[in-house]
Amino acid sequence: MGAWREGVDGRERRDRVERMAGLRAGAAARVKVCGVRTPRDAAVVAAAGADFMGVILSPGYFRSVEPTRARVVYEAARARRVGVFVDASAEVIARTARALELDVVQLGGTEEVVTVAEVGGAGAWVVWKTIHAKPGVSMAAAVAPYAPVADGILVDAWNPAQPGGTGHTFAWDVVGVEVRRAIGSASFIAAGGMTPENAGAAIAALGPDVLDVSSGVESTPGIKDPGRTRAFVEAVRRAGGGGQQ
Repeated sequence: MGAWREGVDGRERRDRVERMAGLRAGAAARVKVCGVRTPRDAAVVAAAGADFMGVILSPGYFRSVEPTRARVVYEAARARRVGVFVDASAEVIARTARALELDVVQLGGTEEVVTVAEVGGAGAWVVWKTIHAKPGVSMAAAVAPYAPVADGILVDAWNPAQPGGTGHTFAWDVVGVEVRRAIGSASFIAAGGMTPENAGAAIAALGPDVLDVSSGVESTPGIKDPGRTRAFVEAVRRAGGGGQQ
């Protein structure tokens, strides 16, 4: 076993999921703000009271942050640390996650099931796998292979040019129920075109455990707006929801 692989047993895997503060059936939906790039924007997320903060740690995207610079961003907020990776190797993901003390590893590319399992077994973090809602593709069929190995399934709108933060929504009707049936006890995270204005409707339609926003709380591309970020968190809190539909 390589030095980067610490490994976790089944009990530790269950414990780490339960540490994620109420992501269980019937609990109120939580908030994730993603695409955070600077300590200033991390402070905005902290002031708004978001539960999770995502930083894109793979290179080549507009909101990417080099891992060597990411620590100061994470340290500016109290939110749980989510690191977003796109088709990186399991070894790189594990080493980065350990160095940055991530709570959640989010896999946003075309990672195979074996890679998701390998990342999940390499350390004491939760693994969320992104599944893009592509037109004409059954979400149940797309999600089912990953449900046994991922702690959470994140459903996002599909854009071939970038893995997230596009501002596009997907068809909410029936997706929530379809995904819930496919993922079993895994957490359901909904993303894609979320805003303070539609957060309540998204929770009512989808019943996610976590509602994920990026461009929908920005004043200009890549800059989080304090008022919109706070309004998004407040909208999710008002809507409640979450858990099994």
